[in-house]
Formats: sequence, C-alpha cells, structure tokens
Amino acid sequence: MRDPTAEDRVKEAVKRREAAKPETPDEAFQRIGAMSLTDRERQAFGAFKQAFISGEIGNPRSDNAKWTKADVVSAGMAILRKKAEGEREKRIAETLRTKPSNFHVITDDAELPKMVDRLREEVRRQQRDPWFRKVFGLFNNTLIRRKIDIPAAMSLTVWDTETSGLDKMIDLSGGYSVWLPILNEGYYVAYGHLTGERQCTRSKALTAIERFMALPEHIKSFHNAEYDLSILLNDGLRPQGVRYDSQAAQRILNEHEESFGLKPLVAKYKSLIGIDVDDYTFEDLFGSESPMLKPIEVVGVYAIKDVWKGWALTKWQIDTMVATDSLYVPFFEIRQYLTEINVNIERTGFVIDLPGLKRLGDEYRPRLEKAKRDLITAYNIDDSFLYDMSMALKGDKIHDWCDKQAQRIAKRDEMLARCKAELAGANPTTKKYAQLAERIQRYESEELADPIPQNAPDFIREFNLSSNDHVAYLIYDRLGIKDRTKEIVKDKSRERAVSKDVLERYFAEEESLAPLAEVSKFEKLLGTYVDKIPHALDVDGRLHTQLDTVSTGRYSSKGYTGKPNDVRPDTVTDETYLDVMRRLVETAEKSVEKGTNIQNIPSRNDEGLRVRMMFIPPPGHVFMGSDLSAIEPRLQAHIMSVEFGDDIFAEIFRKGLDPYVEFASMLFDVPKEHCFEDYYKSVKGTSQAVPPYRKLMKQLFLAEGYGQAFEQFYKSVQPFGITEEHALRAYRKFDEVLPGFKRMVESAFEHLREHGWTATLWHQKRRFPRYIENWKRLCALMKKAGIRDKNDPELGKKSRRLHPKERTEFWSLIRETGRDERAAFNHTIQGSGANVLQLCMIRSYYECTLGRGWEFPLTLHDEQKHALPIAELTPEAVALYDDIMTQTVTLACPLKCDTVIETRWMCEFSREEWDYAAGRPLPEFADKYGKYGLGV
Repeated sequence: MRDPTAEDRVKEAVKRREAAKPETPDEAFQRIGAMSLTDRERQAFGAFKQAFISGEIGNPRSDNAKWTKADVVSAGMAILRKKAEGEREKRIAETLRTKPSNFHVITDDAELPKMVDRLREEVRRQQRDPWFRKVFGLFNNTLIRRKIDIPAAMSLTVWDTETSGLDKMIDLSGGYSVWLPILNEGYYVAYGHLTGERQCTRSKALTAIERFMALPEHIKSFHNAEYDLSILLNDGLRPQGVRYDSQAAQRILNEHEESFGLKPLVAKYKSLIGIDVDDYTFEDLFGSESPMLKPIEVVGVYAIKDVWKGWALTKWQIDTMVATDSLYVPFFEIRQYLTEINVNIERTGFVIDLPGLKRLGDEYRPRLEKAKRDLITAYNIDDSFLYDMSMALKGDKIHDWCDKQAQRIAKRDEMLARCKAELAGANPTTKKYAQLAERIQRYESEELADPIPQNAPDFIREFNLSSNDHVAYLIYDRLGIKDRTKEIVKDKSRERAVSKDVLERYFAEEESLAPLAEVSKFEKLLGTYVDKIPHALDVDGRLHTQLDTVSTGRYSSKGYTGKPNDVRPDTVTDETYLDVMRRLVETAEKSVEKGTNIQNIPSRNDEGLRVRMMFIPPPGHVFMGSDLSAIEPRLQAHIMSVEFGDDIFAEIFRKGLDPYVEFASMLFDVPKEHCFEDYYKSVKGTSQAVPPYRKLMKQLFLAEGYGQAFEQFYKSVQPFGITEEHALRAYRKFDEVLPGFKRMVESAFEHLREHGWTATLWHQKRRFPRYIENWKRLCALMKKAGIRDKNDPELGKKSRRLHPKERTEFWSLIRETGRDERAAFNHTIQGSGANVLQLCMIRSYYECTLGRGWEFPLTLHDEQKHALPIAELTPEAVALYDDIMTQTVTLACPLKCDTVIETRWMCEFSREEWDYAAGRPLPEFADKYGKYGLGV
C-alpha cells in the first residue's frame, strides 16, 4: 500500500517550489488581468500596466513578493488620481486665463452696491425689450392671475448658489451668482469660502439681495430651483418669484432626457441654444470636494459660467415651448408656481404626537408577537412544514450536499481503516508510527454530520416572514392560492410574486391569508412608522416628506436622507458663520434617514388610522382639508361633452347623481336601489344577495378606457358572481348608452398612434418613444396572420399562423402597446386631474398660505390640507376652501369636494359638527373618536 504521508509530502514540496519560483511582470499582468475586476479596477489595472511598461513606475512591492490584485489596483488608482489632479489643474489654469471681462467676482463689501445698481439697470432695460415683454405676458396671462391678485412679472434673471452641502433643511450658501441677460454681465459674491482669502461679510452679502429676492414681480430662474430656494430660506431670506426652474422646464420639453443636469443639457443642445462655452462639470474642475474649500476666483468664474449657461438654456426653453405643441401652457399656467409651493409644503412638515406614538408602539409590539404565534399555529408551521419547504425551495442543493457528505464520511472511514491497518504493522518507535497515530486521532475526532436533509446547510430551520421565497411557498404551494401575478401587475413574464401590490390584492380576496395579513399589518406599522418616525424628525423637530410626482403628474411622497440635526446651531452670526460652514462641509452627506412616505400609511384599518391620528396641528391650530370628489369621471364627462357632443355623463353630475349607480342600473338592467353599495352589503351572504353592481360598473369603465375585449373584462368581474351572459349584455350596451366614451378612448389611441404622445387638457405631454415603431410592427404581424385588430375574438387562434419567433414577438408587442395605450389614456385623465389639483394648490397657496399665514403641510393624490389658527376657522373660511377646490377650474360639469375640519389627521368633523364660536366640535360630536382614546 502506498504511503499517504509520503504523497502529501511530495505535493507540499511541489507547492513550495512553485511558490518560490519568481513570477515575471508579464505573468503577473496575465494572472491579475484574468481576475474579476470592476470597471474602475480595470481602468486602474490598465493605468498601472502602462506606467510600468513605460518605466514611470517600478515594482509596487518592496519585498519582491508576488503582486496581488490589491497591489496593482492601489498603485493604478494613485496614478489615476495624480493624472486627474493634473488635468484639473490645467482646466483651472485655462479657466482663469480665459476669464471674460464681463465676469465679476466680488470679495469686497464695497463692491456690492455697484452690483445692485447693475441689477436695477437690468430690470429697467427689460421693461423696454420686446422679447422680455412677450415673456412677461406668458408669466402674467394665466388662469390664477385672473382669479387672484399676483404682482405682474417685471424682470427675469438667472441665479445659482454654491453651498456647504445637499441637505435642504440644514446646509447654507457660501456664495451666490447672478446673470443679467441684457447687460450681458455675471456676478459671483463670495462669503463662505474656507480658504482664508478675503471675501464679503455674510450678512452684507445677503442683505444686498434680500429686498430683490423678496419681490414676487422679479422672476428668478434657477436650475433645480427647489434646492436653491431651500438653501436661501436656510440663509434667512424669504424669496418670492422663484418661478422659473430650467430643470422642470426641460422635463416638460422632454421627460426622457438621459440627464437633467445643467451641463449635460447645455452640451447636448449647444448648437440649438447658440452658446459657445466649455462643458466642464464641477467634478472636472474640483473633484468631489466642496466648493467652499476651493479658491474663490476659480469657483466664481465657474459659478458665473453656470448662470450664463442657465440663461441660455432658459431663453431657448421658453422659445421652444412657445413654438412646440402649446408646451408653454403647462409650464406658465401651472409649473411656474409649483417651485415655491412644493418647497413650502416640504418645509412645513407635521407636528407628531410622540407620547401617543410611543403608546401605540407599546400596544402594537405585543400584538405583532401574538400575530406571529397565531400564524405559526394557523398554518401548522412545524418540523414537517419546514422539511417540505426546504425540499421544495432547496431540494437540489440539499440532495447534492447529502450525496457529497456521504462520500466524505465514506472517504474518512476508508482512510481511518487504512491508517489503523498500517499502524498495526508499524514500529512504535518510528516517526511514521507517530504520524499514523496522529492521523487516526484526527480522523476519529472529526465530527461529520449524518447525510440527512436536516443537517444540510441549506435546510430551512425557521420560517422567515422577510423571505419572499418563504412567503411565496406558503401562499402558492402550501395554501394553494391561484397565482394572479400577471393579472395584477400587467406583466406576463412575472409569476408567484409576493410584492406589496400583489399581497394587498390577495389579502383583500383570500380569507385564508388573514393570519399573514395580520402579521404584515403590524410589521409595516411598527417598522415603517411607529418605531421609525421618532428618529426621522428633521432639525425643526417635525416630520417632513419629500414630494415626488408619478408619471401622470400626481403627487406622491417619500423619505429622504440628510445630515445629523445637531450639526448646525440654532443661530448663525457673522462671527460664528465660517466655523459653522466648516462643520457643515466636513459632515458626511446623506448620513441620516429622515422623513417617511406619508401617503402609504394605511387608513383602511383602525390600527393604521390611529398612526395617522398621531399627526397633529401646531398648538392652537386645527387642520382643514379637502379632496376633489370623483375628479377623473368628471373629466371624462367634460371631454365627452365638449369634444364629442355626448352630454349624458356630464348631465348626471349636474343633477348631483352618482354616475356609477345610474349607469349600473341602465347597463345591467337592474333596479337602481340594488346598485348602491349599502344595499349590496346589507344582502351579502343571504338568499337575496346581488353582485356589487356599482363596483362592476367602475370596472367596466376601466375596461372601456383600456380598450379591453369582453374576455378580459369578464375575467376581472367573474369573481364577483355575475354571469357571463349578464356581463356581456352590459358590455355591449355600454357603447349604446355612452357613445362619446368610446370615441374619446379611440381618439386618444389614434393620436398616440400618429404622434407617439398624449397630453392633458393643459397640454402637458407624456411621450412613448417606442410606441409608433412597436405599433407599426404589430400591425404588420396582425395583417400577416389575418387578425382584424387587437380585439379580434380569434386573436389567439390566428396568431398560431405566425412563425414561432414571430408569435413570441407578436405577444410581446401586444403587451407593450397595450401597456402604453393604458398609460396614455391614464395620462389624459389622471394627468388632467393632477393639473386641476395643482391649480387648486396654487390658489390656496396664494390666498391661504401667503395671504392668511395658514400652514400648508400636505398634498397627496386629490387632496390638500392646511393648518390654521382655531380663531380663524369660520364658516367663511370653510366656504373659501370649498370655492378654491370647486371654482378654480370650470368644466362642463360641476366640481365637488369634501371639506373637513380635523383636530388630528383623520379625526374629521363636518362643518355642521363644528362650534365656531367655541373653537371646538359641538358637544354631541365631541366624543366622536373617543374609541381611539383621543379627546378633542
């Protein structure tokens, strides 16, 4: 028998010889180059290789050992940094050398009055300039100015700030720049640089522009204006007239830009804009450091170039919006006002009842633990369950491990037997005997788990609710829930999803998922809100949210990140300012999570409702909120009436009737009283039960709006207990009763097929870049297969006439064009609804927030909310709010809203339930929310 110890010694010797063999640089480059490298590491590797071959750099190791990947990448990174620094120095030198004579960098307080005089001269000259007078007309001739008194625009200048960081609630400016278009002059005022250079006094630099910034008639243009406005507010200024955002304007011109940064946009459209300027970004000149750490002169030249570029972009955008598809309408009618409003809402935030929130946490945590125990019991999650789930999810890996483990055990036992046999014949005094004894001891002490599934590393030892795989196994495999992912997410490539939208649908429809829904509810409430909110407050002690817009233009909200709240003191003086700036500059960006997604706080159950009730008005205040009632069907009725001469829908709204009830009765041919939601609920589960006709009618409107064939419509309503024959009669009768609806939908699709975009009533576009190409290709395939159109009842059968590859392409195009068509029609209606709410927001901002000092903490979907002093809550104030919501925009049918008074968010009282003299609910309604443990 061959001596295994001798074999091991030979192998070890070979390894030592190979390790001792010197490696040539070529071999090292070949070895390391074959490794997995990121793009940045590959770039560093190339830089090092080139420098080494050219002799610029030598061996990266002083001990002459083999090069490691880390050695080469580290040396290469150093080369790249040195090269980048050298290139930056060249760019900076070129920037300073070519500084235009009309660029003025101000570092002396005595120079500030001259700049202000030039600003006044610019304003005077703009009054006489034909182009500016035309643009002032665009700013002034708006629906809002016809409703309320807003000072007429008198000037347009372009501004920018250089700051200590990106935190919109904490960071400060250290310099500002302005471009005066007619005078063709740019200024940069420095006061916050940390370079030790002479610069202006902060208070004097800000005071110089304070009055101009506060005058709403002087329009200020910024790129990403909401950021700069926030910084100026942090500085203690109170700007008004920040009504041109060239980033927002570009989104109206083309929402599909690869980048909305100022430099990429100017570089892309330079020939159209007509500006000859370098394309250097901040990083090109300064790297990743703060501008406050860089020399004033070069930062000043860079900053003035930015406002020069901003002016050129602004002028080109305005001319282009005027010349293209009425795009000036959504910008000047609506978007020009939203910068100030959005910033005001984000900065207002909510006061939070922290003691109340703590009580909720103390109550909800035990309920979550109980819900988890109940879930384990309800679904019988025991050893057998875990075994079945493990084999279903990880069976292949587990079987593979068991096989290999059995081989390892057999190999060990074989080696142990060999060693024991050799030991029996070996001389106890020899080295070999000792080695054999040592190996036997090692083999005997080696613990190898039995090769059974339960011992495999991939075996699942506990059910994890955070695991999508575990939840999917429970839902689809254990409980046998029918997979409706494709139907819910409108994506035929997805299956067995457990995403939020899918689970919400299942929870609403599958009683067997009640235990899982209960756990999910408390996990979300605690993890996302109750436990998070106290640590997500901003520097003012309030909870804020970051506003965002979805594709249709409706508002949504989300959390954000920022700097620690204690990084900036309460007061900043000229004497402490530079110390504060240094602290702000040195603090890492986006290091603290703040805010939350307010719109997603559940409100359909008491537990979620109680979380919303922790959002309270400031002391001595009360909330007043209102939402637009049925705004989307009202817009459909308006379009049908005005554009297609079908007035039936609008007339129902004029009569104050519920259109879904009225049309359900007509189309499903049932008594009207059977179509009310209350009736459906009252007879549910009895022998007199009826389908939810009102809900079915809403689904039929959706089906018609999406261009669905009957089969698709019936599939969506079949679970509600209606027969196919009954549904088909209603489906066919729809066009007879509402002929204008189909023409409205078809018109939207025809426009999309011709132009590739759709628009709201206020001409706000949404573009679908690939739609026309996809539609033409789909039409070619349908023609080849003899398919009449997308609603051909034999669509599936005829598609089999296509080659398999063409058939795959056909169904992909059906999905893609269908998705775009649904989105296009949605944009026309939902986008117009968003425009209506925005116009209401604009009016309420000027009349309520600026005019009366009411706080504006919230806008979401179709609603807005203000906080006003209790003493100012009068019937007239409620009437004003109603008027804002229903009379700002005029449609072919009346708008309606639901205005409520709230002592806390969701603690709602109608105007009839409020005692205005006492400033509280009437006594008979005072305990309306007593069951939640909340007083008035």
